[in-house]
Amino acid sequence: MTTRTDRAVERRSNPFRWLGRELSRIRLAVWLLIVMAVTMIVGSIFPQGYDADTYIESWGEGRYQALARWGLLNLFHTKYFLILGALLLLNLVFCSLVRWLNRSGAGLAWTRPPAHAKEFAIPGDARGAADHARRVLESRGYRILHEQGGVITARRGPWPEGVSFLYHIAMAVAIVGFIISALTSFEGDATLYPNEPVVVRTVSSGTGVFRIANALADWSVAGCHPFAWARPDTSDWPERTVALTLNEFRTEWELHEGEYYPKDWVSDVTVEWPGRHGKVREEHRLIEVNRPLRRGGLTFYQMAYEQSFDVVVTKDGEEIERVSAQSYVPFTLESVPGMFFPGTMRVGTLYQKYREPRPVVPHVPLKWQPPAAGDTSAVGSGETPDGGAEEMSPPDSAAATSATTEAEAAAPPDKVELGDLSAEEPLEIEGVTLTLENPYEGSVLSYRHDPGVPLLYVAIIAFMVGL
Repeated sequence: MTTRTDRAVERRSNPFRWLGRELSRIRLAVWLLIVMAVTMIVGSIFPQGYDADTYIESWGEGRYQALARWGLLNLFHTKYFLILGALLLLNLVFCSLVRWLNRSGAGLAWTRPPAHAKEFAIPGDARGAADHARRVLESRGYRILHEQGGVITARRGPWPEGVSFLYHIAMAVAIVGFIISALTSFEGDATLYPNEPVVVRTVSSGTGVFRIANALADWSVAGCHPFAWARPDTSDWPERTVALTLNEFRTEWELHEGEYYPKDWVSDVTVEWPGRHGKVREEHRLIEVNRPLRRGGLTFYQMAYEQSFDVVVTKDGEEIERVSAQSYVPFTLESVPGMFFPGTMRVGTLYQKYREPRPVVPHVPLKWQPPAAGDTSAVGSGETPDGGAEEMSPPDSAAATSATTEAEAAAPPDKVELGDLSAEEPLEIEGVTLTLENPYEGSVLSYRHDPGVPLLYVAIIAFMVGL
């Protein structure tokens, strides 16, 4: 048993051996796992990775500054968490190496049989008994490892050291994948409209490795920059892009008991990205829910959609107003007072059981909120609308009337369900007719660059094989 003094002497005399011994201790792994677990718990309490405006709007400037100063809002990308991961990786590697190099085989020793042991005799000479024992062991699934001098060594089941080593390797590979993801991953979103190309870069200056490299390059000693070579070369960045052009965006619906339910969203896109021998172009690639597209190191997911349409107002058969609107975005009309609230526009293909698919007549549910009572023009003090003198009320009565008017003005009117604003069935309101025209849909894709994911797949497969 080594004492603290012995370890101090070893640290001074052979620091590399001391470092290897400390990194291979199980106690270090336990403490690292405890610290990482506490960090993950804190990270689950405070939302991670949002922009500053979102935090300030939710918590206020002061609380956001305090939490951001301590790095509690981006824990999994801080250098402290990366150092913890790197230490745990080294600990796993050293533990595995020590276990592998110092593994020992089983030896023969005379011991008292356990209480539940059963004694049996094998007839014949020693050679025949050994052959019989070998056959019995092999018939019961044992693997003969060694036989000498009448002593047979056998084992049943997988190699325990190998399984343990496989577990350690799987954890080490997973940690490497986590570190690579933390240093190199980035994500974003892009909105595609038909025949309007969108260019997405396959590299980003916001990754951790980019920031670390720039910090090293900017570090100076006596005016000298010893790590200036570490600054990333961005000369080829304009060419490292993936171009997407939306050919068609298809929305699929299912009708159940009179209600529309989304079935799928499909984006038919043309993709162009730099290959090894020049630009590679694919005319029709489909992106749909749970079926992403991987090109140029980026993975594109079908995330959402944007919908727009024209609201046409007619009176006595003549168009008097036209307004461009979007789903879930309130709008107003000059010809009709109040506010209009559209929902999701139903457009695309309708699927029904035992029926052929058919196109959906574009329509959007619409609500109308009439103007509040306080929105009408105010009458001048002391005069009635016909120009006569206003009869003054007693002070108490006037105060009560004023309080009632303010209360009514403060409460907004209830929204009125108008029905579906359709391209075929107009809505009648306040003496005018509303019709939907020019339905238009755009596809919203999210994309992510994460080279650490393949290593996680390898780690999970290795872990499951070991299991």
